[in-house]
Parts: sequence; structure tokens; C-alpha cells
Amino acid sequence: MKKKVIAALLIAALSVAGLAACSAGTASEEGAAGETAASSGEAEATGETAAEDTAADSGKTEILLWHVMSGDRLEQLEVIVDGFNASQDQYEVVAEAQGEYDEANAKFLNMAGGEGSPAIMQIGDQHLQAMYDSGLVENISDMVEKYDYDVSQLLGQAVDFYTVEGSMYAMPFNCSSPVIYYNVEALKNAGMETPPDTFEGIVEAAPAIAEANEGMKAFSITSWGYLLDQLLTNSGYPVVNNDNGRSARATEAAYGEGLLRFYQFIQDLIAADGFVNYGESDDDINAGFNNGDISMFITTSAWATSIMDSAPFEVGMATIPHFADREPQGVYAGGGAFVMSKDLPEDVQAGAFEFLAYAASSEVQAVWAANTGYYPVNNGSYETETMKTLYAEKPMMKIAADQLLNGQQNAITAGPLVTTLVQIRDDMMAGAELVFNGGDPQEAVDMAVESTNQQLEMANAQ
Repeated sequence: MKKKVIAALLIAALSVAGLAACSAGTASEEGAAGETAASSGEAEATGETAAEDTAADSGKTEILLWHVMSGDRLEQLEVIVDGFNASQDQYEVVAEAQGEYDEANAKFLNMAGGEGSPAIMQIGDQHLQAMYDSGLVENISDMVEKYDYDVSQLLGQAVDFYTVEGSMYAMPFNCSSPVIYYNVEALKNAGMETPPDTFEGIVEAAPAIAEANEGMKAFSITSWGYLLDQLLTNSGYPVVNNDNGRSARATEAAYGEGLLRFYQFIQDLIAADGFVNYGESDDDINAGFNNGDISMFITTSAWATSIMDSAPFEVGMATIPHFADREPQGVYAGGGAFVMSKDLPEDVQAGAFEFLAYAASSEVQAVWAANTGYYPVNNGSYETETMKTLYAEKPMMKIAADQLLNGQQNAITAGPLVTTLVQIRDDMMAGAELVFNGGDPQEAVDMAVESTNQQLEMANAQ
């Protein structure tokens, strides 16, 4: 089965180089998680120099792209870059890894458009407001109009997230959201076909899971703040005031009630002997899952392929839980996107936007999604043979996309727009760590909210 999927995807990937930008409109044309860049060193530097030399020798206009991809995701980004470079003879995209999202963002802002700055920058969802505030990036809506791009082909939820004051400031690229990964056999042993869809249901299921699986704990989650704010979104709780920062600049935390309820859920699960504390370690929680220590855990859909392929048992995916008295709202289009530097030379600007349109086109997004775990940001991708083949072979991979596509579109599910989102997630994480180690939920929330409000006050005073 796996070989059939790989064969289909290879065929699709080989066709990427010949794709015209027609699927991306008349222009010639995806916080999870901090993804670590490919290791730096002599080999990487040599490769980047070679790519730059190739661009110069070919007479093509060079488009410098900074990114944060690593591992399998880096390989798939290279497929896209190589495909674009082979699809036309005017531009050569040169891709350079810049570390994790926060590191790359800081470097970009510090360079302030100076020599060596990229034409295209991959940002995490947490950096949208900071990029907008910097004045260093183009209004993508202006580029859409200038290059006659059909923005309606993009997922409305992704467009909503990257919109500030009525204009889109980033092109969606690598979109993901949290999902539950579960041990299919372990849940079946406990009489369940799928995980409970509420937090309360997970607590109730813990004894049955342990009894049926030699003491296996029911559930875990790392303290990663991105996961926590998405869980609150699904239960209809905003992260900050002023409609999640969408109707006016955020001035204070609005997550207090929802976060308290989540911390109380963890406290109840610990009391039911159904929780394992892995802190913030993704490696440890993955190992615990594969070792059979836990039956369910929540993390980003971006890692779906590696999680499902590495587990020694059948892995299922399900939508994230909500509180029993709250209607599920869905999630916001988290992950990452591309911004364009402002005031680029006309030829560089044209080439940069052509690449953005290519990277967001239907078949390119389908191949990208099928080989990673991100979901396509192009509506047309879901009708391609690539995605149909993937969903036929691995129907669970459709869960993450459906969780977004079937959700509500409102200010909460548009996602938080706030310059201190990185700090807010750190505040939530610090509170979670306290509760994971037996601390009081109310004290943890009070600590997080106080820190968030202080940071917001300082940021807004600048």
C-alpha cells in the first residue's frame, strides 16, 4: 500500500517541473511548531554558493528565499524550488535555511531590508503582526491585483488568518493544525473505535484504557503553546481581546477562562492516573507513544507522515477535543506562509510573486501535502489525483484538512493577531508546565495572564 502511494507521489512530483502557472491564475506563477533548519556547515554553504553561481551563470534573475524547513520537509521544499526553476527561464530561486522560525524572523527584522536580505521570507503564524508592524514586507493583496492573481483559489480560512486590516500580508504555504494521534489497537481493546471528542470524555475513558492495555495511560500533550491556543480556538475561546486582535489592536489576554478549564482537565486526568508528563519534548512524547506508554497524544498535523510511518502499530488521526458544553468551532490555519520584502527591483518582485503563486498552485500544494502532513492551501488541490490517491491509501490524512474546512469562519477561528503571540504561547507553556507537575490551575492561569498583559502593555506603548 505504501509503495503505491510513493509511486503515485513520485509521478506527481516529476510532473511539478513541467507545471505551468495556469492553475495559479493568470500570473506566471502553508505556530506549529518551530522547525529546525538543515544543519549548517561547509557542505550546506557550498551548496548555497553553487546555487547562487548557477543563477549568475544562467543569466536568470536571482530570487533569494529564506526558509526554516528541515528533514523530509526540506527535501519536499527543494522539489518545489527545483520545479519552479525548471518551469521557466527568467528566474532562479535560491533557497537558504535560516534556523527556526523565531531565529529567522529576528534575523530578517534586524537586517531591515539591508544588503543580503531575502526577497521571500518564510514566517511562522506567530510572526504575522510583527511583519506587518515592521513595514518591511509587501501588501500581498496589492501584489494579487498587480499580477492579476485569482485569490479565490486559496482556502478562505488561510486567507483570513494572514489578513490584517483588510489586506493579505502573506501568501499561505505550509498550513497545519493540531490533531489527535491514537493507537488504534489500544482504543479497540478498550471498546472505542475513535478517541472521545471531548476533554471530559478522555478523563472518563482513562480507566478503561489502562485496564485493557496493561496500565497504558490515556493521553498526553506537550506544553507547546501553539497547541494550547488552538485547543482554545476549537472550544470558542479567543486568545486576546478585540475579536482576537482582528477588530482593533489587542490590549489584554482573553484566554483566561478557557485556559483554566484546560489546566483543570489536566489536573483531573492526573488524578485519574491517565496522563504522562513529557514537558515540551516532542521526541519524548513520540517515543512514549511508540513504546505503548500512552494511547493518544496531540501534536501538529505537519508531522503526520513521520509519526504514522515510524509507529510499530496502526496509527489513527482524529480532530482535537472540545469542552462538552461548547460547540466545536474548528481551528485556524496555523503553520507558515511566505512574505515578500518591500521595495524590490521590479524584475525581482515579479519573479518572487511568480514563485509564491507557483508554490500555492493546486498540484504543487497537493504533492507538498501528500509528502509532508501539511494540508493544501489551494482549493483545487483536493480534486487532484495526487490527493485522491493519498486519501484512498491513507484516509486518516484527510482529518486535518477536514477539521479546518468544516470549521466556522469567524474572528476566533481567524486566529489571534497580536505582536506578542510568541510570548503569549510561552506564558501558556509556563502555566502548563506548572500544572503538569501538580501545580494549581488557577495560580498557573493568573501567572500566564499577568505576564501576557504586561507584555502587551509594553508592546503597545512602543
